[in-house]
Amino acid sequence: LVSPVKALNILAAHGAMDECIDDSNRPHRCMPEFVNAAFNVTVVATNTCGSPPEEYCVQTGVTGVTKSCHICDAGDPRHHHSAVYLTDYNNQADTTWWQSQTMLAGIQYPNSINLTLHLGKSFDITYVRLKFHTSRPESFAIYKRTSEDGPWIPYQYYSGSCEKTYSKINRGFIRTGEDEQQALCTDEFSDISPLTGGNVAFSTLEGRPSKYNFDNSPVLQDWVTATDIRVALNRLNTFGDEVFNDPKVLKSYYYAISDFAVGGRCKCNGHASECVKNERSKLVCNCKHNTEGPDCNVCKPFYNDRPWRRATADNANECLPCNCNGKSGECYFDSELYRATGHGGHCRNCADNTDGPNCERCLDNYYRDPSGQRCLSCSCNPVGSLSTQCDNTGRCSCKPGVTGDKCDRCQPGYHTLTAAGCRPCSCNPAGSTQECDVQTGRCQCKENVDGFNCDRCKLGYFNLDPQNPQGCTPCFCFQHSTVCESADGYHIHKITSTFDREGWKGQQRDGSSVPVQWSPTSREISLISEDYFPIYFVAPEKFLGNQLLSYGQNLTLNFRIQRHDARLSAEDIVLEGAGHRVAVPLIAQGNSYPEEETQTFVFRLHDTTEYPWRPTLKHTDFQKLLYNLTSVMILKIGRGAGYLDNVSLVTARRGPGTPARWVEKCTCPQGYLGQHCEQCDLGYRRSQPELGLFSSCEPCICNGHSDTCDSVTGMCNCQHNTTGMSCERCKDGFYGDSTVGSSSDCKPCPCPAGATCAVVPRTKEVVCTNCPTGTTGKRCELCDDGFFGDPLGENGPIRACRACSCNNNIDPNAVGNCNRETGECLKCIYNTTGVFCDRCKEGFYGDARAANVTDKCKPCSCSPYGTVDGKTTCSQVTGQCQCLPYVINRDCSACEPGFYNLQSGKGCERCNCNSIGSTNGQCDIASGQCECQPGVTGQHCERCEVNFFGFSSSGCKPCDCDPEGSESAQCKDDGRCQCLPGFVGARCDMCEENYFYNRSTPGCQQCPNCYSLVRDKVNQQRQKLHDLQNLIDNLDNTENTVSDKAFEDRLKEAEKTIMDLLEEAQASKEVDKGLLDRLNNINKTLNNQWNRLQNIKNTVDNTGTQADRARNRVREAEDLISTAREELDKAKEAISKVDIKIPTTSGDPNNMTLLAEEARKLSEKHKADADQIEKIAKDANDTSTKAYNMLKKALDGENKTSSDIDELNRKYVEAKDLAKDLEKQAAKVQAEAEEAGNKALKIYANLTSLPPIDTKTLEDEANKIKKEASDLDKLIDKTEKEYDDLREDLRGKETEVRKLLEKGKTEQQGSAKTKADAEKAVEDTMKLDGEVNNMMDQLTAAEKELEKKKAEADADMMMAAMVGYGLDWMSVDLSKLNQIDSALKDAKDKMAGSELDRKLKELNDIAKSQEDMIGDYERQIREIRADITNLNDIKNTLPEGCFNTPSLERP
Repeated sequence: LVSPVKALNILAAHGAMDECIDDSNRPHRCMPEFVNAAFNVTVVATNTCGSPPEEYCVQTGVTGVTKSCHICDAGDPRHHHSAVYLTDYNNQADTTWWQSQTMLAGIQYPNSINLTLHLGKSFDITYVRLKFHTSRPESFAIYKRTSEDGPWIPYQYYSGSCEKTYSKINRGFIRTGEDEQQALCTDEFSDISPLTGGNVAFSTLEGRPSKYNFDNSPVLQDWVTATDIRVALNRLNTFGDEVFNDPKVLKSYYYAISDFAVGGRCKCNGHASECVKNERSKLVCNCKHNTEGPDCNVCKPFYNDRPWRRATADNANECLPCNCNGKSGECYFDSELYRATGHGGHCRNCADNTDGPNCERCLDNYYRDPSGQRCLSCSCNPVGSLSTQCDNTGRCSCKPGVTGDKCDRCQPGYHTLTAAGCRPCSCNPAGSTQECDVQTGRCQCKENVDGFNCDRCKLGYFNLDPQNPQGCTPCFCFQHSTVCESADGYHIHKITSTFDREGWKGQQRDGSSVPVQWSPTSREISLISEDYFPIYFVAPEKFLGNQLLSYGQNLTLNFRIQRHDARLSAEDIVLEGAGHRVAVPLIAQGNSYPEEETQTFVFRLHDTTEYPWRPTLKHTDFQKLLYNLTSVMILKIGRGAGYLDNVSLVTARRGPGTPARWVEKCTCPQGYLGQHCEQCDLGYRRSQPELGLFSSCEPCICNGHSDTCDSVTGMCNCQHNTTGMSCERCKDGFYGDSTVGSSSDCKPCPCPAGATCAVVPRTKEVVCTNCPTGTTGKRCELCDDGFFGDPLGENGPIRACRACSCNNNIDPNAVGNCNRETGECLKCIYNTTGVFCDRCKEGFYGDARAANVTDKCKPCSCSPYGTVDGKTTCSQVTGQCQCLPYVINRDCSACEPGFYNLQSGKGCERCNCNSIGSTNGQCDIASGQCECQPGVTGQHCERCEVNFFGFSSSGCKPCDCDPEGSESAQCKDDGRCQCLPGFVGARCDMCEENYFYNRSTPGCQQCPNCYSLVRDKVNQQRQKLHDLQNLIDNLDNTENTVSDKAFEDRLKEAEKTIMDLLEEAQASKEVDKGLLDRLNNINKTLNNQWNRLQNIKNTVDNTGTQADRARNRVREAEDLISTAREELDKAKEAISKVDIKIPTTSGDPNNMTLLAEEARKLSEKHKADADQIEKIAKDANDTSTKAYNMLKKALDGENKTSSDIDELNRKYVEAKDLAKDLEKQAAKVQAEAEEAGNKALKIYANLTSLPPIDTKTLEDEANKIKKEASDLDKLIDKTEKEYDDLREDLRGKETEVRKLLEKGKTEQQGSAKTKADAEKAVEDTMKLDGEVNNMMDQLTAAEKELEKKKAEADADMMMAAMVGYGLDWMSVDLSKLNQIDSALKDAKDKMAGSELDRKLKELNDIAKSQEDMIGDYERQIREIRADITNLNDIKNTLPEGCFNTPSLERP
């Protein structure tokens, strides 16, 4: 026997393959991995210890030694030994085992225990190994079975008594050729030792002669196959001591196995590399090689081309698909076929009518279609075919006269299919297709042929012609007859072209001409172009006109091309005529494709589907086209040149020659004549002359007064004083009923010469109808309406009827416009009246005789409030109404300027506006409120508003009293506020001298007592100055001459006083001078700002004016549109109220004429309004266009405006710098002037020593100084007042500017003021530039003035020097004079600045406020520049041409 290790090596030799294809993708044998098939598979044991619990003892093999006994309890996990321990993991360190009951319980031969292992599917078993926990049995056997319900087959016997127990020879062997599936018996593993751990290993192939040729041994392959393994334990091994029945001994004998292993592979016959569980959790092979089944033991359906075989090491033996040629998906293995052909796949249920093992042939009476994909039924007609089997094309073998692939019809020319075949037809070849009905034998005729044998033309056709595809030609007969025959005397004629300069032309599709090239050598013509645009050859006159006789005949031509790139079209040959146009491709009617070689092309002029002229015409229309053929065009094909030659058209002419049988001779119905029934018979006329010869003929209708008429017009040749197309009326001057049909139907009229008459149907009275102009009546005895006179002299002498003269002021459509005897106008219109409608009605004015209706009488439309006694009449010439006092305008609709209250009905009242307080003396026309100056109130603008003062032509100024320092907000007439104690100043906004302001305490607080000393000292100085002033005044007022001594004493007294003042004022001299300089600078700054504000005010005013002007224009347009709408509504209402009444008698007036006249007037008025609206719309459009251009220009100039603003800012800065320089220069000039004044004072001091008569100079100088001090004081007051006024104006203007800015921003977003905005932008820019220029001009003027003053000062200096040189000889104390001069100057300064402290404080405040205002204006300039930038951005984002300018002409 082979050892277990060796057995494992043998099994491993077969290899474990896990793939079923090799690296070359070829199938090869594959097997699942080698496993222990019993691992964790539950073994079914027929006996197990522990139920109930029992004791067992361990066999030691030594007699007399106490045995170790234990309990087996199936219910105790620690002490049970169930069958699960047979196949669990075998751990040597912790051995588990299955154990049976002991011999004490009867476990001994012949009682056996079976251990059954269910593998779940077939396995190829390599070995079975058992490891015993006790001694190995004396006898046990291993069985297998190959199916779950199959018999158990012995695998191997183990026994110490093989022959006795199993009837087998001990250690027998199998010889070659013997049954290799027999089980052997051996005693090799039946010894009682070892007592534990003994192994038994059974190798399934050990001792089998064919094991080395296993792949070719079906016996061994079946031998190793098993689905179940059973171990039958038959007899225990003992020491023989069981015969004593000692329970202890019996308890030591039992079966115990610790491991049950089965080595093998899942059986897949070499066609799978793994086994998996299917959907029922049953183990199956994952089959490859086109096999299936639990063990891959069969081929898949349709893989039966060879028998199933197990895979071997040399051949995978994969199942091959059957070859059914795609006609079946089912087959079976045919062993006979396999032996015969080597392919055993026999196909079932072949599709497409195929048959054979491989569906390789057709069924009987079937044939394979040309594609070879399927077989079709022969379907041979059993009557007409010789056999039901057809050939490989499906064509059957036919009997005589029978044709068709299925022999199911008669051949052409045969009919009546019978068992003997078909009989021949008897058809006329000229009129038939040589075929006849297969059932009846009736011939199949051409389209226009009839008869059983097709031997006659259908009704309406003639000339049975074998060359005619339709058999017969339709009768033309101008559609008047359907009966015709071939005419005699005509022969075949051809209209040909030899191209000897016959008038062929070239023409493009648009009708333009193209030159035709003519070759004198080949005598052909050509057209040349280098593109594909169509160009046609146009045939000359001889091919045109009446070509009716060419119907059904051929147009032939020779044609070739230069290049082989022709592009054909649907209109290569074109025929035009009689309002129709047909065309055909060049290759139609069987013609070939044009080539570089000349080819002949033939076109039949016929209306049939076989000759596809498009669009398809009826034969009558085709014949009409040929009857009036106006154009024949042949397309030049492709690029390059196209050549045309030998054009001919078959027709017919009278005369001898080959007869032209297609020319018709019609049998005409009554009323027609001619070969083609083209004429009307005598006594007949055309019913529709506009159709020409195609019109039907009808009998002449002449009411018995003529037998003939014109055949074309139908005009009868009337007799018996009748006339008309059908003699249906009497001639002029005759009356009667001409339709009676007698010669006396018409009688002469009893009327004046030239008049006609008529018979009244009811009374049969004869009435004249065509009276001379201006007459009417039954016998023309009365004047007609609109005429007057007495034609018969019934009321006096005979007066011919004349037209009434009403100056075109009557309705010509009205009845009874004037008196028929006197001519007086009775129905004047246009608001006229009078005998001849020659003057206007009361309440209207104008020229009643005017030619233009609009210049005639118009309503006075006097205002009821402004006319005397509310009269509605006016001067008929001028239209002037009689107005009440102070009322103006033609219609008295307005007050004179300066008057109001028109609604009173008593005339207008005077406004009585205060000439000072009002702006222009005008007032509101309804309320009388005058338009007041700023700050002025009252209906007549006679007083200042509350808290205002200074009633003047410029308005009132606000008091602006300081609320904390004044008693009330109202000031005095001079503008000074009433101050509380401790406050002083015009506005009560400063504390009184020796008072101070404390924020913690309201009001001004008195200073401490120490300040009283300062105040007293100042008062003393003021008194001294006052005394000095009196002194100077006395000098001026004295009348006596002062002596030198007295003058010197008085001068010394003055000197002493002045010296005292000098000492006190010296300290503040420099301060006072600085303050004066600052005062001058502030004054200049105020003047500049004032000028700027005035310019801004003018700009704002002009902008508002422009905006108002644009608004007024828009408002006027809207008012005019509203008026037009109202007029249209009135017209609509009037039309809706129109009531047209039918006159009951011939004499009743019809108001239709009045309405017509009114409608005419309204229409004319509306037309005039429409013209006016159109004019205004045009003006508005022009305005909007101009605004658009200005806006575009403004937008284009916005960048320039921005740069201009920058430039203006730069100029402004330069101006400020220049002003500062000028201030410095002014200060310098002032210093020089002061120096000149000092020198003059020195001269004056020198002059004081002169006799009294010369003191005039000193007095004048003193008066001048006094005057300058007074002027300076006044200048300060004036400057202060101007500043207050300027500040108030600035407040109002600032508000106006802000409003205008906001308004401008708003209006920039709307489009209604586009023009105004554009103009404003331009004007603002120009005026801002003007402001800067004006400022520069002012600065230049100031500079010039300063230069002038400097020159004057220089002159004074020079004169003073000259006088000084002349007085050098005089002994005068000049130092004292200088001291006096200085003292006088200080006194002058002191006098001029008596209130300098207060005024300086006020001016400082003013300067600070002015700086704030300047800063505010600079901020506004920055905002304006930002707005300009924003407008630029908006302009850039607007699409080009996008301007929101609403049309003014639309309401």
